[in-house]
Amino acid sequence: MKYLLISSCCASFWTRSRMKRRRRAVMLAIVMTAALTRGGAAAEESFEGWNLEPGVSRAHLVMVARVASVSRLTIVEGAKTDVALREYRFQPIRVLKGLFHRDQLSMTAADLGCPADEGTYAPPLKEGEFRLLILAQQPGRFLGCVSAAPGATSFGERVPLLTGADDPLVSVIETLIEVDDARSRRRRATLLIDRLEKVDGLAAVPLLSSLRLRADWAATDERILASLTRSARNRSIAVRGAALGVLQDVLASQITFRDPGGLERTAEALRDVLESDADESDETVTSVRLAALDSLGRLLAMKVNIAWAREWLIEQLTQSKTYAERAAASTALSRINHPQSVAALRTALEKAPLDENPSTESTYISALERLDAAATERILQSRLDRSIRAGLPLAAEIESIGRMRCQSCLPLLLIAAEQSNVQPLDRYRLAWALGRLGDDRAVPVLTRMLRENDYQLKEIALAALENLDSQTAARDLRPLLRTEPDLTFKLRIAHMLARHDFNDGYDLATEHLADLSHTAEATLILATLNDKRTFKDLSALLAARPDRRLQAAALAGLAATGDATARRRIREILTDDRNPLAADAAEAAGLAGDPDLLLPLAALVQSRNKQIAMSSLVAVRRFLMGVRHSTRGPAGVDIEAPDAIPQKIELPEKTRDAIATSVATVAGDVYIDLDVRRQAFAVAKLLHGERLAKLAADLADQTELEGTSLSAEAQAEMRNQRGLTDRRSN
Repeated sequence: MKYLLISSCCASFWTRSRMKRRRRAVMLAIVMTAALTRGGAAAEESFEGWNLEPGVSRAHLVMVARVASVSRLTIVEGAKTDVALREYRFQPIRVLKGLFHRDQLSMTAADLGCPADEGTYAPPLKEGEFRLLILAQQPGRFLGCVSAAPGATSFGERVPLLTGADDPLVSVIETLIEVDDARSRRRRATLLIDRLEKVDGLAAVPLLSSLRLRADWAATDERILASLTRSARNRSIAVRGAALGVLQDVLASQITFRDPGGLERTAEALRDVLESDADESDETVTSVRLAALDSLGRLLAMKVNIAWAREWLIEQLTQSKTYAERAAASTALSRINHPQSVAALRTALEKAPLDENPSTESTYISALERLDAAATERILQSRLDRSIRAGLPLAAEIESIGRMRCQSCLPLLLIAAEQSNVQPLDRYRLAWALGRLGDDRAVPVLTRMLRENDYQLKEIALAALENLDSQTAARDLRPLLRTEPDLTFKLRIAHMLARHDFNDGYDLATEHLADLSHTAEATLILATLNDKRTFKDLSALLAARPDRRLQAAALAGLAATGDATARRRIREILTDDRNPLAADAAEAAGLAGDPDLLLPLAALVQSRNKQIAMSSLVAVRRFLMGVRHSTRGPAGVDIEAPDAIPQKIELPEKTRDAIATSVATVAGDVYIDLDVRRQAFAVAKLLHGERLAKLAADLADQTELEGTSLSAEAQAEMRNQRGLTDRRSN
């Protein structure tokens, strides 16, 4: 069997940009020479983010080999061009994965990932060297290359140089092979921590890169802090950066460590990092310092007593060489509730230029708000006033005002909305902020925005008016029902009018009740209006024996308006998932407002028919989120902001248990479509209950979900559960 090699085509953005800069600045021969010199600083820097796990996972053969010989062959191409090719022969020393029974392995330059004309440069390998080969069969006709990691930026990363068969990197590879075989993310984290305790130097980088994927489970192991603290003090920038990246994620998991001394030692290690790199200006060192500052802030948030932190962070607010470090220092300083911290942050925000980078300004605002909300509002009001008069961008101020719901800033927002030179992004944030403030004085501005042709602005302005949900807003919206060209917006306007006893949208709702993409919106309009015509018109439609789509729409409309016969018919349909109306009936049940219709949905949630399962889950989610009474209607289900999460909905205990059991089964089943599992987990979070913590932990432990959005959601729920436990204990 001929072993070809994995190509490095999955580089991260920063790795790709780094590789492009290097290709422009350095000749291939210099890169190869630097890769061989592992002890040099330049070589070590090239190992930033070194990740061997993907390559080891895909490899068919992993072995330690000695370079037995390097030979050269010159051929003539095109009758006039000499092309030099090299053959590299490797003697197997130790096979770590796969099978290999030959005495030697012969490879070409193309197999090694070298360019076709590499014969004009010094060979990247020398006879007698020990190298780690990670090999995979490359499908198709394209010849592969050695790849120690997808995205490797140097030959040394793809074909690591070893000191021998007992090089520390060999034991790291053995651990990564075990990690790939483990079927539990927690077990994978444990294996990596076990090995990290015994490894130091550059060989630790692949372990740390892999450990970062399981930082949530690594945080549950008390040993992790000691290993990360040791690695954070390593002289190699690559090792320090990798260790601090893991530390950030470990501390973000909000685990309460039993040994406070470990956190204090970690703080001292961070101090060493920050002081040792203080005079450096390299981009890589800056990223390390930012990670250290972020970790320091997370330690302070855990109420760790760090005596030197306050004065040092105050100094960094003005003396750090980069604005990013100053912003990170402000966030860390906001965790120290002390008059000096408040004064320093207030001064930093007041002295920040009006055209400060929006993200940096937002960081300063959030930091000061955490300690002194009143002072933050006063400074915001002043900055907004000055920015309006200067004609500068307003995004940072407006976003903070909306987030804080700063009522005193409303007059200034209304003035800004009248300015002709306001940038589009600022107008979007203005519309959003006016909706957050909830004052009817913003209604004329928002309705005027709705008359414009900017679709995104109209969407935000209409959502703001829905958030206001006042009689004044409905009255000003009423004339727009006829002139609005977009059907989706028309239905939302009609729903808003129905909430305030204007029945102008009745005809629109009945006309589009059977439109597959608008049935839910039209149904809620009819349910809100509760017009006497609804029963008569829809009953007549059913009596005419319409097609399946019209029949389902009519049943949905009647059930939503409280018709007992329609609800009984829907309940009958839901008992048989083979009924052609099953998916439609499930959606209708979610809008009917009848908790008795949810019990049959518990069984349909586990249907192997994806459409039925998704419809049932969406229906349950709509019911639990109170869509019938939401100003946003069905769109409220898709809102992820905390404001959209409802209070616990009362359900019969039997119904709640049945649904909780079904969604837990679906969410935890690795053979079910990921979209269905995500929807099931969303329902589980709305149900709350004792099962939720266990379900989140089970999902976070599944290796099949590693790197997916569902795994991230499960990890976030685990952090939320820990926060609830801490608040109850306090």
